[in-house]
Amino acid sequence: MTLLLLNGMFPISALASDTGQSDVLVDTPEELKRIEQDPESESNTEIARQLNNPNSPLAKLTMEYTTTFFEGDLPNADDQTGNLFVFQPTFPFPLTDDGTVQIFARPVFALLLEQPYFDPSDGEFKSKTAFADMGFDMALGKSFESGLIFVGGVQGTIPTGSSDDLSADQWRLGPEGIVAYINKTGFLAAFPAHQWDVSGSNAFSTTTLELFAGLFLKDGLVLMSQPAMSYDHEREDWTIPINARIRQVIRIGKMPVQIGMNLDYFVKKPDAFGPNWAITLSFTPVVPNFLYNWITG
Repeated sequence: MTLLLLNGMFPISALASDTGQSDVLVDTPEELKRIEQDPESESNTEIARQLNNPNSPLAKLTMEYTTTFFEGDLPNADDQTGNLFVFQPTFPFPLTDDGTVQIFARPVFALLLEQPYFDPSDGEFKSKTAFADMGFDMALGKSFESGLIFVGGVQGTIPTGSSDDLSADQWRLGPEGIVAYINKTGFLAAFPAHQWDVSGSNAFSTTTLELFAGLFLKDGLVLMSQPAMSYDHEREDWTIPINARIRQVIRIGKMPVQIGMNLDYFVKKPDAFGPNWAITLSFTPVVPNFLYNWITG
């Protein structure tokens, strides 16, 4: 996929007018360390840009809680609701002094709360609370002065789920990549990925594509859309949502925190059982990058 990304493509009237704002994104580890130690040195808008930059050296802890309402052809499918809590720490390791090249590994820990599943032995839905399989990705990113960003790496799934009914019970692995453009006004990005099964008895082959488009408004407010589409090659099923998201950077004491709400309405999903719509609440504090600080002294 090729993206034509032009500087100034968003309305100038939407730009924040924070005084003393620099002309470039906060990128270098030294500048980011200053944000960690003295968050008031940068505006909420500048921090919002970094938190929405896919190659930012800024360390963060992302927590999300999603409630999903399901529907489908299976008996009582329309009555099913599930909840999911996700925790994803991000501690990048800059490889250059200007912070434009870095590697990062991001584990994803998830807890399923009263997650519905269909038991074919008795033809009924049941629900369980359990830890889900752990996801992860490892990637190398490069940012350019033009605002273009390229990230490439691998992602996978580890069968750590605590319930046999909800765990896939297989290792999965595949490539991922990001092509993005970010400036003072907004951002565009495409995030394709694919995973195959590398162990286990059931075949798995699923392609995902996340598309990002957002505007940076005043005082750390971000309006965006981030639909995450997927195609199951084994079952030949699409899952496609229409998405709207709002994010806001606030301060808890001196700590910058990005809070957000996300709405998804699924226009395409598996006929038998799939999501109808979902709401997500997110909480992302900026934290010291202790791994980088410890290694570099």
